[in-house]
Amino acid sequence: MIHVKIFGVTRLQTGISSFQSDAETVSELMKDIPGLSKKEGKDLIVMVNGRGVGRHYKFREGDEVVLLSPAGGG
Repeated sequence: MIHVKIFGVTRLQTGISSFQSDAETVSELMKDIPGLSKKEGKDLIVMVNGRGVGRHYKFREGDEVVLLSPAGGG
């Protein structure tokens, strides 16, 4: 089981701030988030235990996952 926290615009879009998941990879986790489109999922920054990871990263029991919306502006 992993613990997932969501921040930024994605938190507002989904209405979810945190949840538990049994997903094995980042790609699998993205499919578990209600209200998240494929494009939005691809744009998210994913951090596991404070480090950025790719979509094929395999979670370990107890990992803390943070999903961040990309920053914009200029």
